[in-house]
Amino acid sequence: MARLVRIASIQPPAVGDRVSYQQMQDTAISLVGQAGTMGTDVVCLPEYANCMGDESVWQQPGEAEQDPVFEKIARLASSYSMYVILPLLEGRDGRRYNTSVILDRTGEILGRYDKTHLTAVEREDQAVTAGDDYPVFDLDFGRIGIMTCYDGHFPEVARLLGVGGAEIIFFPSLQRRLTAEHLELQVRCRAIDNCLWVVRSSYGHDDDVPWMPGLAAGKSCIVDFEGTVLADAGPRVGMAQYAIDLDRLRTKERSFGGALGDARTFLLDDRRPSTYGALLEE
Repeated sequence: MARLVRIASIQPPAVGDRVSYQQMQDTAISLVGQAGTMGTDVVCLPEYANCMGDESVWQQPGEAEQDPVFEKIARLASSYSMYVILPLLEGRDGRRYNTSVILDRTGEILGRYDKTHLTAVEREDQAVTAGDDYPVFDLDFGRIGIMTCYDGHFPEVARLLGVGGAEIIFFPSLQRRLTAEHLELQVRCRAIDNCLWVVRSSYGHDDDVPWMPGLAAGKSCIVDFEGTVLADAGPRVGMAQYAIDLDRLRTKERSFGGALGDARTFLLDDRRPSTYGALLEE
């Protein structure tokens, strides 16, 4: 039996001299709508989708439900009966969080993940509060987790989500200073290390903008548990889309020569947590 999940990773234009916040937002919303018309099950937008280039949101972010972007995306989620991972700067309980909310197929909030590994700029200049938990969410097709941008530099984040039962990790990002090669290696390694799918979403550029070093590399992509890039938006505005089968066999030899079986089961069973104490040392 196949559990087919149609995924779209949205890549709107990066805000800059030629692209305003409003243009970025309009394009992102349009791409989410396009994904909906294609029968997509789950859509992922990039990090800080509600505030890149909009200083007013940075000054006084509200709760997710109060954000105009949230309202528009929630309406699309409901209209097309699809899940959406919507990353926001959110004001909550008197603090700022880099939050990804999960909208269910009716446009309601199913859950949220607060980014745990903040950059120095987020901590020191933007007063963002770090999250402390690594939740795994049950959707109607399977279990997912979320890691956000800088989180991807810490293999422990993806490992905790994998151990928690996530079958797909969604990876909304910004990461403007990494090369496309670096970004692809990072995503593929997290997928292989944990024997699961990883879906990255970030910002790109229009076709009439010559790409050069220093610009956002884009690289919104969908990668399977063997590290194969199934879909890739490259550096351009658009989306990466693919229908994955969560019941696809992951057969391998155990420890290179042992019995045949499920690679993910072997990976989890052969861990030795009792030897990992050094990871907890400050």
